[in-house]
Amino acid sequence: MRRFFCALSLCVGLVGAVESRVGQAVVDLIDKQIHKKVSVLEVKSLKSNREFQVVVVEDPDTKYKIPLLVNKNGDLVLGLTNIFFSKSKQDTEFVQQIYHDTQSYNFKQQNSAALNALFEGLPQGYTIDLKSTTPGVKKNLYIISDPMCPHCHHELEQIDKRLKEANVHMVLVGFLGHESTLKAADILKQVKKAHNTRDKVDLLQKVYATAYKVADAPDDKVQEVEKVTKKVLDTGLIKGVPFIYEYHKVNKK
Repeated sequence: MRRFFCALSLCVGLVGAVESRVGQAVVDLIDKQIHKKVSVLEVKSLKSNREFQVVVVEDPDTKYKIPLLVNKNGDLVLGLTNIFFSKSKQDTEFVQQIYHDTQSYNFKQQNSAALNALFEGLPQGYTIDLKSTTPGVKKNLYIISDPMCPHCHHELEQIDKRLKEANVHMVLVGFLGHESTLKAADILKQVKKAHNTRDKVDLLQKVYATAYKVADAPDDKVQEVEKVTKKVLDTGLIKGVPFIYEYHKVNKK
């Protein structure tokens, strides 16, 4: 058994060394070709073809993430696009996910000033602030969410995991119609009685439940949800929910 674990540790070490070597080769090649020092964020091998790795680098000027397809020696580098075909469904889904994640990140990076202005301009007390369960965490996530959206339901199921890594600020909208608006307004009414993060999470999960029906939503809260929903849509940046954004304070010169 000890031999097995030693061999496994050796294999893991070798994989890490290969990934490190490939990453450095990519950095050197890009620097030689365009005189730019990128940093390597991630190196992952394809499952069906060990001749290639997916390397994600960061542009030092724009802070954009760039996904690349790289051969095992790191001397051939191709930019990844959403056009990728493989006999391996696992590899296809893997590459598509990386492409989607990097494009989503770059979009938010490009529009960070406008998104910051949106969240900073919300009515006082509108966001439902959930404190991280990890002491000292400074990461802040804003999640725009619709109580009637199935994908938002799924995202809410991951809230405990989110709270281990960040403080979460829920922004409720009525993208999917009047019932969405009523549920959001109902939450805003009830959340004032929630004394801590756990109470707030329990309230969100209760009202988000498909079987939950709103008994009474005050008109002022309904109007507030409608105004915020319009404000979010008017930015032209948020096309669907849940929309998750990592907030970074921009220091004004």
